[in-house]
Amino acid sequence: MTSWRVPSRVETARLVLRPYVAADAEQLVDVIPRNLDHLSPYMEWTRFEPQTVEQRREWIAGEAAKTAAGTEFTMGMFDAAGALVGGTGFHARTDPDGLEIGYWIDAAHEDTGLATEAAAALTLVALEVAGAEVVTIGHAPTNARSAAIPRRLGYTQRDLGGKECFDAGEMAPAVEWVADAATLTREPLASWPRPTSR
Repeated sequence: MTSWRVPSRVETARLVLRPYVAADAEQLVDVIPRNLDHLSPYMEWTRFEPQTVEQRREWIAGEAAKTAAGTEFTMGMFDAAGALVGGTGFHARTDPDGLEIGYWIDAAHEDTGLATEAAAALTLVALEVAGAEVVTIGHAPTNARSAAIPRRLGYTQRDLGGKECFDAGEMAPAVEWVADAATLTREPLASWPRPTSR
């Protein structure tokens, strides 16, 4: 199994991406329920919402265990003031040489470029820091907003075969996008501001 070098904190111009801690449970309990209409067509985990603060703390502990095992790297997307504006992170489940980026954004922050900023930062981290040879993004066929992000970042659409995702209540073949070291030599990522990480 690949030993990924995923930083515990990634900072961009407007965001801090980091693993959730127990103190974030209250924000998750506030933000996720008000986004269920927005998220439920594409995020299968919303079937288990809403959750209590205690359930959220248990979930955070479970995600921390997965991070320690190197199989999932779930992160919150926080603004400079520490407010939760979305979720992101890496899945290490589809390619032995690659990491997959996932993301969701609070509907109140759509059309601000924050999800693209987070995905760009994690693309750079995956390929320049974490040790991935490829990084992928998959999304539901009907999720046009999600599709715009890898397209905007210069990813290449590629059928990797067999991956499914949640789409309006059913499983459907995912639309998949791939970036590699060559992607970083082309715009926009060639000149994208590098995030800081530790």
